[in-house]
Order: sequence, then structure tokens, then C-alpha cells
Amino acid sequence: MADACASSHLGHVQHRLTEHVTTESMSEETVPTNDCTLCQNLNWWQRFVRPGLQLKFTCLVVGLALAVGVVVGSVTADHASLIVRRIQMDHCRQEAALLAFKASDEFSLGDKALRALASRYMKSKSLLFVSFMDAQGRKVTTIEGEQHAHSHAVTEGVTPDTTIGQPVRMSLAEFDEDYLDVTFPILSSTFDEGEFTPGTDVESANQLIGYVRIGYSLEQTLAEVKAASELLSGIAVLIVCLTVPLAYLLVLRLLRPLAALTRSISQFADGDLDARCHVGGGDEIGELAVAYNEMADRLQQKHLEITELNSYLEHRVQERTRQLQELASRDPLTGLYNRRHFNEFLAQRFSESKRYGSSLACVMIDLDKFKVVNDTHGHQRGDEILKLAATTIEQELRSSDIAARYGGDEFVVLMPQAENQQARGFADRLRERFAELIAIQYPDCSVGFSVGTASLSDLSSDDPDELVRLADLSLYEAKHSTQKSVRQGAHPPA
Repeated sequence: MADACASSHLGHVQHRLTEHVTTESMSEETVPTNDCTLCQNLNWWQRFVRPGLQLKFTCLVVGLALAVGVVVGSVTADHASLIVRRIQMDHCRQEAALLAFKASDEFSLGDKALRALASRYMKSKSLLFVSFMDAQGRKVTTIEGEQHAHSHAVTEGVTPDTTIGQPVRMSLAEFDEDYLDVTFPILSSTFDEGEFTPGTDVESANQLIGYVRIGYSLEQTLAEVKAASELLSGIAVLIVCLTVPLAYLLVLRLLRPLAALTRSISQFADGDLDARCHVGGGDEIGELAVAYNEMADRLQQKHLEITELNSYLEHRVQERTRQLQELASRDPLTGLYNRRHFNEFLAQRFSESKRYGSSLACVMIDLDKFKVVNDTHGHQRGDEILKLAATTIEQELRSSDIAARYGGDEFVVLMPQAENQQARGFADRLRERFAELIAIQYPDCSVGFSVGTASLSDLSSDDPDELVRLADLSLYEAKHSTQKSVRQGAHPPA
């Protein structure tokens, strides 16, 4: 019962091991191999365009650069525009102050002198018009460009709402562009120009002799701002164009250790247990690579241990299977082969002898008066006699012979490369040796051997069972003969 349980358990283990090996073999066989250059290029392109960390980080860096560039560009453009306008307003006020200072000497000379002075200033492309007014704010003379002739703004004089000394940005429908309008007082020469500031009560000073009003064009200023904005935009576009490849290369360099770690893990998962990641540095990726290498070492060691254990178990299963097969083919009492195994051996040897033309002999052995021993001395003595007979037969066998317990007190021996003469010699030695052992060990038991032999030369058919039947007939003749001897088989009657 224990042998049966052990056989069942070992058979189950062997089946599991076989399934494991078969599964691993099928997994290795089903791994696709891609040696096509086109397929490799497609795989590379898929790896490049897939939404991995490299592409994500690159888009993130470029997006941040664009956002920062847009914000910085907008703020810079606004501040630059504000500064340029402030500078232009200061410049416009200085131009008006200078013209008022020069007009203080020309104002007493009359309208002709003022027009000449205004004409000289109109040569500047930035001035749209120049207008002189008296102390009461009435227009004295005006010089203006042809496109601004008869402008309502120019015909106006000084009103209570007019801001004195401070440029005002104007945008009227009759002008094509914005301009700065500044009205500046003309003071007598005894009043220093530097003493006037916006808000000074010029009438109480009793030195006001008139006003000068100029229109300062912002077209050039706006053109300069536009040119500066375009330059900044061009620089921003250039920076973005440089940022994309630089960001990609930077991210590639940063993620290269992670890519190496990924390749090592993939190789390890595909069965390359020696795959390791050699990444330097003390950052998080370096620590991750060290942890992976330690894990891979432990897994490889465990794999070796499991492989050795599987090999050991497989050897044990094979050995135990062989032992169980041997036990299944043996007679439990005598230790000789059983009848089933003998029939298998007979069919194999008979086929070989027929194919190669070699001889084959069969010897049938039966114990005489064995029933008397059982009835007189008991079945235990009978078992001892059977064991002694089996031991005697085994001692006389050649290395190529096979002996089996055929049934009850009958034994059979198959002798390859032997004829009837050799079989008879074997049988004679066997009978003599068994008689000696019985006389020594069991003198109170009168048992012996009856032997019958047959060979291929006695057969008339190609049936291996015919050889055993002829040997059994010879045994029957020897057993019922008055002279207990060895009988040779012959062709039986039809």
C-alpha cells in the first residue's frame, strides 16, 4: 500500500514537472523573432512617438518655455511701450519748451517772424502742426502739414480746459494716427525757462506774452514699438525652435539611465537572468538600479536552487519510476520476473531471433511432489522451497538469460543464442544443484525438478507462444516419465 501511495505521489510530481518543462518550452518557442529591417524601423518609430516619459517631459519643458516666454514677452512689451511713450512725452514737452523760449524773442517781431520760426521747426517729420497764440489764447498764426490743413484741433485756441505744459495724447477722426498735443506758455526773456513747471500761475507772474501749441506725431514711435515687438517675437520664436531639440536632448540625457534600467528589466523578464543595469550616480534612478540588481541576484540564485531541486526531483522520480516498474514486473515471493514481463521479453527476443536468424531456447521447470510438501510441512515450507528453487535458477543463468515464475510451482527460462543442447546442459546442472541444496537444507522433503526444453528449430510457425507450448509439452512428458530427466521438445502432432 505504501509503495502504491509513493508511486501515485511521484507520478503526480513527474506530471507537474513535465507540464512545467513543456510550458517553458512552448513559451520559448512562441517568442516572436523580428529580423526584418522594416519591422525594426516601425518598432523604433513606435517607441519614439509613443506617449512615454521622454515625450511627456519634452512637451512639458517646451510648454513651460512657451508659457514663460509669452508672459515675459507680454510684460516686456508693455513696459517697453510705456517707457517709450514716457520718453516721447518728455521729448515732446522739451521741444515745445524750446520753441516757446525761442519764440519769446520773435513774438514782438510779428506774425512773419513767428511763421518763419514755425516753418523751420516743421521741417521735422515728427511735428504735425505749430500754432502761436497771444496771451488771451487767440490764434496768431499756424503752420501745419497739408494732410492736416483746416483741422478743427488746429483752429482751436487756448480754452479753460486746455492743459498747459503737459503733453496730451489725442486721437481725432480727421487724423490718421494718434499724436501728442502740448500747449506751452511763451514767457518774456526775463523769466527763465527752467523756472516754469506744469501748474505754475503764469498770469500772476505778469510775464506771459503768448502760447505755442505743437502736434507731435506718434507714428514713428509706434513704428519703433512695432519693430521692437517683432524683434522680440522673432527672438521668442528662435528660442522656442532651439528649446524643442535642446529640451529633447536634455530629457533624453536625464531619462537615459531609466531607459537602460527598462531594457535590463525587459531582458530579465525575457529569460536573460544575467541582465544587470550599470547606472552610476547617487540619485533616485541610481538607487532604483542598485535595488533592481540586488533583486535580480536573489532571483537568479533562487532560480538556480529551483533548477537544481527540479533536476534532483526529476532524477528521484525517474529512479522511483524505474523501481516501481521493476517491482511491478517481479514476483513478490521469489523475486523472479512475473509472467507478464516474461511474455514481453519473449516477444522481443523472438522477433530479434527471427530477424537476425539467431537461435533461441525455452526451458520449462516444474517442482515434483510440491503439493506433498505443502500438505505435510505447511505452506510456509512450500514458500521456502519456491524461494530456494528461484535462487538456484538465478545462480545458473547467463547474463543474457531471463527467468520468471510462470505460475504456482512452475518456472520458465528464456535463453537467447542457445539451442536444445545448451538448454539441456543448463537443465541438467540445475537439477543436480537443486537436489544438492534440498538434501542439505531440507532433507525431509523429497522434491526435485522436472524440465522440458524447446528451441526455434522445433517450431513450425512464427508464434512466440508456440515455443513456450512446446517446452511445456516436453515438461509434461518429463514429469510423467518413469525416468525423471530432461525432455527435448519436438513438433507436436497436428
